[in-house]
Amino acid sequence: MTSCAELNRRQVMIMGTAMGAALGVSPLLGTAAAAQSSTAAARADTAESDRIAADFIGAADAVSEGLALDLPALGDNPSAVPVRVHVTEAITDDSWCEELIVLAERNPMPLACRFRFSQASGAADVAVRLRLIETMHVRALARMKDGRVFDTRGQITVAAGGCGL
Repeated sequence: MTSCAELNRRQVMIMGTAMGAALGVSPLLGTAAAAQSSTAAARADTAESDRIAADFIGAADAVSEGLALDLPALGDNPSAVPVRVHVTEAITDDSWCEELIVLAERNPMPLACRFRFSQASGAADVAVRLRLIETMHVRALARMKDGRVFDTRGQITVAAGGCGL
């Protein structure tokens, strides 16, 4: 049996009211309690994304220039949201993109994808389709050969979650 500490609010909702009541967790919270719970959940949901970004950035100073993120304002199909990320700075023999990551900040697993490039790649330009659980920020980070890190993010609104809920 899973302990209450191992369950998140979403799992309790899936298991149903009876199981949640047995564990001492009520999925039918009052308005004030629900607001507090959703605020805490929002912080918890982005905590993993923030940790991944901090690990990627390391000791470098992230700059918001040099990386472009193209995504629609509205994700009409949250199971396949098109996202394009590309380094806008000129690629040279001394400065090329080594690694690029895309984070869907509020997804259960925020690291959506990771790309590694070599000097022979010529350009750092990727296009993917993401599955998003709700309206959120999508964040992209790129690490250049010379140690610089580019960081950009964009907001996307989704009508319904595509991660199974």
